[in-house]
Amino acid sequence: MLHKLISSVIFIILLFDFLIIAVDTCKASDGNILYVGGSGTGNYSYIQDAINHSKDDGTVYVYDGVYHENITINKSISLIGSNKDTVSIFGNDKLYAILVKSSGVNISGFTIQNSKAGICISGYSFNNISENIIANNAEGIHLYNSSNNKITKNVIRNQGDDSAIVCFDSCNNIISENTFIDTSMSIYLGRWSDSNVISDNSITDYDYGIRIDFSFNNMIYGNLIKNGNRGVYLTNSKYNNITYNNIEDNEDSGIHITNLKDNVISPNNFTNNYDNVKEGVSPPTIKAPGFEMLFVIFAVFLILIFYRRNKT
Repeated sequence: MLHKLISSVIFIILLFDFLIIAVDTCKASDGNILYVGGSGTGNYSYIQDAINHSKDDGTVYVYDGVYHENITINKSISLIGSNKDTVSIFGNDKLYAILVKSSGVNISGFTIQNSKAGICISGYSFNNISENIIANNAEGIHLYNSSNNKITKNVIRNQGDDSAIVCFDSCNNIISENTFIDTSMSIYLGRWSDSNVISDNSITDYDYGIRIDFSFNNMIYGNLIKNGNRGVYLTNSKYNNITYNNIEDNEDSGIHITNLKDNVISPNNFTNNYDNVKEGVSPPTIKAPGFEMLFVIFAVFLILIFYRRNKT
């Protein structure tokens, strides 16, 4: 009787241990969810390893920690951090921290920093980048030939001498409800970046708040653009609609339009700008030779005369 009781107790203990292991294993790969960091059995140590083992439409969930990685996402997954203030991806000063090579990718809940481009999307669409902190990169988010993406509710700051968000040949993207702080150029639409929506962003402390070159039919509305050099700057661009923005405290101009004027730029609320609207290109100033330059030319002339006389 005692022997059967002991055997039953041992069986229950082994069964209990098995169930714990099973629960932890399920947690590490909960259906189509893979986990990185944390203390669960089977959790991955590296984000890239979890991505490599994930499936389309799956989720990679990342627990608190600092991850020194350069990540490539080549499938339609959601990459989710547990808390954008406590989950950091360091790009190690490489070309990118996260390279997106797929459509249908969601990225949220991270601090992304220390790379040439925090997030780079080249040739893909229908991606969502939301609720991240993107800081201390040369460029925050770079889109090339990428359309129908959403960039929303991110904090992008301290981006050095380049752009926080830069787009080339990228159309129909939504850039909305982001906060830009201390950037050289907060949003740049360059070369055939058409029909984008830039709305409800807070943009402060910049050289250029929004710059648009060779791009058409963009909608820019409801933004706070404050405390910089040039609020909105357009060159060689037509049919853009810039309305209902609060444009304040710009040292050069609230809106500066060069070359082409076929844009809608009212109504907007202008406050304390050096010029609310500036049109045309300021001609380059050519400095006349100063006294020092004339003195040098005269001295060279005398030396040449002296040399020729001595030679003869």
